[in-house]
Amino acid sequence: MSSHVAPNNVDPHEPVVARSRSSRTRTRISGLLLAAGAVAWSVGTVIVGDRVQEGVQTLDTVTGMVFVAGLFAFVWTVHVTRSAGDGWTRVIPVGLLVLLPGAFVTNALSFGYATYDEFPLPLLILDACWPLSQLGMLALGIAVAIRGRLRGAVRWLPLLAGLWFPVTVLAQILGGSAVSVYASAALLLGAHAHLGLRLAIRPTL
Repeated sequence: MSSHVAPNNVDPHEPVVARSRSSRTRTRISGLLLAAGAVAWSVGTVIVGDRVQEGVQTLDTVTGMVFVAGLFAFVWTVHVTRSAGDGWTRVIPVGLLVLLPGAFVTNALSFGYATYDEFPLPLLILDACWPLSQLGMLALGIAVAIRGRLRGAVRWLPLLAGLWFPVTVLAQILGGSAVSVYASAALLLGAHAHLGLRLAIRPTL
């Protein structure tokens, strides 16, 4: 018997529930990876602080890769369970599953450079995957919230997580890099890690 979790075909707003053991396990693992990545990167960014403006920082880069891996696991689960809906919004997680590996590879390839200004053109182009993926996370959060297949905090936390990019950019503009670092860490813990722990404890995708 297949363990594929199919969305309710009668009511498109029916909550998604992880029914089989394999689907619950998948959701728990993705939640743990999301939470671990968010905690790791939040700690890394706070430790590195303003030094990230000076060039490529190993701790920030490594923990950033762990964070992206956690995001990928979460997005994959959203895609498999169709938590973002069955219409055109299905392309959002698919697009993210393309962009997030690009962001991961950018971090991996950055180890050979002291500053971001040294990136060759192909790596600069690939680096666009990072902001695009974060804008995609905002779109995903909006889709999940509007579709309403999830309930309670899990319905709204992806949207809060998607606000990470605009909030940190705004914090950078208004308060400088120090404010942006702590705004980033707060959202990573309050949204991404919170969402991951909820999914790990009570898998609802």
